[in-house]
Amino acid sequence: MRVRILISTAMGFLVASLSVPHRSGAQLGLPTRTSAADSLPTTVSSASPRAALQSFLRLAEASDWVGAVQYLSVPATDRDRSAQLARRLKTVLDQRLAIDLRTVSGAVSGDTTDGDPNGDRIGVIMSANGREDPVRMTRVSAPSSGGPVRWLFSPATVGLVDGWFDNLGAPWLRERLPETLMREGPLNVYYWQWIGLGLAIPVVVLVAWGLGAILRNLLGRVARRTVTEWDDLLLEHLRGPFRLWVASLAISPLLSLLDLNARMAGFFTSLTRGLVLISIFWGLLRIIRLAQDRVANAAWATGQGTQARTLVPLLGNFLRITLAIIALLVALAQFGYPVGTLLAGLGIGGIAVALAAQKTVEHLFGSVSLAADNAFRVGDWVRAGASEGAVERIGLRSTSVRTIDRTVVRIPNGRLADERIETFGERDRILLRTDIDLTYSTTPEQLERIRDALEAALRAHPMVFADVVRVHVVGFTDSAIRINVVSWFLTTDFQVFLRIRHDMLITFMRIISDNGSSFAFPSRTIYHVQQDGMPPVPAIGSSGPAGDD
Repeated sequence: MRVRILISTAMGFLVASLSVPHRSGAQLGLPTRTSAADSLPTTVSSASPRAALQSFLRLAEASDWVGAVQYLSVPATDRDRSAQLARRLKTVLDQRLAIDLRTVSGAVSGDTTDGDPNGDRIGVIMSANGREDPVRMTRVSAPSSGGPVRWLFSPATVGLVDGWFDNLGAPWLRERLPETLMREGPLNVYYWQWIGLGLAIPVVVLVAWGLGAILRNLLGRVARRTVTEWDDLLLEHLRGPFRLWVASLAISPLLSLLDLNARMAGFFTSLTRGLVLISIFWGLLRIIRLAQDRVANAAWATGQGTQARTLVPLLGNFLRITLAIIALLVALAQFGYPVGTLLAGLGIGGIAVALAAQKTVEHLFGSVSLAADNAFRVGDWVRAGASEGAVERIGLRSTSVRTIDRTVVRIPNGRLADERIETFGERDRILLRTDIDLTYSTTPEQLERIRDALEAALRAHPMVFADVVRVHVVGFTDSAIRINVVSWFLTTDFQVFLRIRHDMLITFMRIISDNGSSFAFPSRTIYHVQQDGMPPVPAIGSSGPAGDD
């Protein structure tokens, strides 16, 4: 699932990189050429290099070569093949130049900072001998002459069109492939290149699988000679990330043979970088998972397993979130986003973010506080505020408690850290405390015998904490003589304690019965005063045990 999420995220960045307006093609390695059918911005002059270039592209896309020729400064010797030159120039621009119309000057005077007051450089194309050939537009009419200002592709640029065109699409294949395969297909990719792409995919998969198997076999031999097993587990966990990494590295050399156009080459360059990032961060996630399992197992072996169940998942989640943030920043920087500006903006808007996320930050620090204090562990029975139950999960934001009703209560960690937390899992023994109310008909001798018998029964139990066994008469209530019983039992299992308490209370009942007494219950006696001054007598209907009236 994590891998699918990472791949989907990377592909989303790749798709977004094709349409982000504020980045140039040079930053991405991609042409971000705006469609020629787009309307000109209101701030762009119709007599600017940008407007001329946009008009040429619009006419060329409509196959109006007669109109497109009007934007070429064609030498007199080539006037008879002007349409062919326009067609070839359009093909060269599609295949070799990443044009972003937003980077082309929209002023009538053009870009005056490039050293040519009457020209404007559109881009650079690499020639066959590795030389950088500029693609320039020139202004053919100055405002001082009174004529309209026009921008055309310069004579030098038009003179290079044939050489650029002859170097397109692997010239060594032109004489060996049918003409049909040398035609442009979708996305300005030649049909033979589409076939090559279809063949390259299984080749990349086979190369990744083969190199991965060879390297894993070699490293496996080394790992088997070591006394530890973590290196064997590491090789097993990194199998998938390594294959993806090899596949991403194999894409570039294989696709370089296809000589794809600038748009597709830039896309696959970004795809390669994205896959490398995915493989690296995928591998780091697998290493974190392996380390988390190893630390937890080691903690169980040393008797610290319950604490590890709390701290290790919390630390693992924190590392994963940190890694995800770093991966996001690296991906943004990789696809041309200004991460420094983004971080500066976060600093400026930090107050607003802090106010909006203060509860989230409070819960995050609450989880850290709970982990540092070791207030409870997963599996402990706790009472916090109005909630009581077994701790099932301690997350970065909240803690899940399974109540006795089998419902789950999720308590935010920020609030939980401020609560009075009673942890039953840390007690070393369990308290038995009860009050026994006897009737007033019980004699002092009976009370002494009952008290001694109760204490003897408690001390006779094999799990009693013998240092503290208290059985005393503590008071006289409205309707009973009260005996207080206090003792501890050496168990931390509440189920075991329930059985102990059950047995002891039954024993207490037998002791009281055997000594001729009984339990008292709340009662009230009403006295009737007669009119002739006779002593009062109990009224009919009074309640209470014998001897209470």
